[in-house]
Amino acid sequence: MKLRIRMTRGLLLPVLLLALFSHHAHSEGSMWDTLLGAVALMLLVGAMGGRIWANVHLAGRKDRTLVTGGPYRFVRNPLYLFSLIGFVGAGLAFGSIVLGAISAAVFFAFHWPEIRAEEERLQVLFGEEYERYRRRVPRMIPVPSKVLTPPTTSRELVVDQGRFGESLRDCLAIPMVLVIAEVLEWAKLEEIVPVLIHLP
Repeated sequence: MKLRIRMTRGLLLPVLLLALFSHHAHSEGSMWDTLLGAVALMLLVGAMGGRIWANVHLAGRKDRTLVTGGPYRFVRNPLYLFSLIGFVGAGLAFGSIVLGAISAAVFFAFHWPEIRAEEERLQVLFGEEYERYRRRVPRMIPVPSKVLTPPTTSRELVVDQGRFGESLRDCLAIPMVLVIAEVLEWAKLEEIVPVLIHLP
């Protein structure tokens, strides 16, 4: 896992450099600029909230029990789903659909093999229980009708506070992308940071 994180960060470096020295092609304050900013905000807040929600259910239970409550009712890999949403939101925060698409590609390049490996590990750990879960719950894309169905199990949940606290601190860093994007936008407009390329 540590190797995957290092590799993802290494691949993100060119994306960050592109974000640093590029600027969006649309006008400042235009409808397109406002729309992309609003979508980026919703995606980043959704990613943060979703990862917190998933971590509440997972913290202290991973590999000890098959977690099927909370967001795990809708998809087998909610942490990865919300991370993908965050990656796309981060790209859009810089006002560029191209950066959003590149960020999604980086996510899939390094996380998809990990998703497959983790599912294989869960199959070994939980056997037929996981197989039944796998057959009824999609991997990454929730079924809208199931999302609207209220849970039938108990809503009571015991949380490992230590592990959840670590996850919460990680999640709270997600909205900082907007702050960085806004500061960088100001620096480009003031010509403190050079713009080498314009991206749609």
